[in-house]
Amino acid sequence: MVLSAKRPSVGGGISQRGLSAGVLVGSMLMGTVAVAAAPPTLPQEWLRVGDSLVTVCQFADFAAAVAFVERLVEPADRLGHHPGVAIAYNRLTLSLTTHDAGGVTDLDFALAREIAALHDGQCQPPSPPSTL
Repeated sequence: MVLSAKRPSVGGGISQRGLSAGVLVGSMLMGTVAVAAAPPTLPQEWLRVGDSLVTVCQFADFAAAVAFVERLVEPADRLGHHPGVAIAYNRLTLSLTTHDAGGVTDLDFALAREIAALHDGQCQPPSPPSTL
């Protein structure tokens, strides 16, 4: 059974179409958030790593990295979805996943696009792990 959305409409998510009772996986309803069956285009700065979307940003210093994180608050709150944040001096790693869906959803792609619009070339996909 599909119920009407209780959370605000989000670009690209199932709630935009008025549904939120379950996760749409192919044609099966399975949880509470829409899982992207055919993933939308991912901004070039992001890479899918397992069940997450990840980007790494380099700034002049720690203060600049923290200032960028502060700029993420508005779009994250507006979408009701928040990135994982790790700062090591001037290096910021952001990861997106929808925990209650167990992976990447339209909401993650929407927030990745919002974040990509905020930075000025500081972010790039993470380097693949080296194999020895």
